[in-house]
Amino acid sequence: MIKFLLVFQLCYSMNGVCFPPMKEQIYDTFRECSLSGYSKAYDFINQLPKERVESNRTLIKFWCESKKIEVKKIEKEA
Repeated sequence: MIKFLLVFQLCYSMNGVCFPPMKEQIYDTFRECSLSGYSKAYDFINQLPKERVESNRTLIKFWCESKKIEVKKIEKEA
């Protein structure tokens, strides 16, 4: 089964610095992952002080990595 891992990266474009990526959450579909990424990136930037965003030109990069998840079958005892 394929799942999608949301990964975020905080960057300051003013000085070209990006922090190491942070793994966030696993989603069932690429669509769910990408919509959540946009929403969470918006919320994160919106919660920062305006001066910090403007002075550093703060931005959030995000992407959805596909992950193969093995599903184990549970055998019922008779």
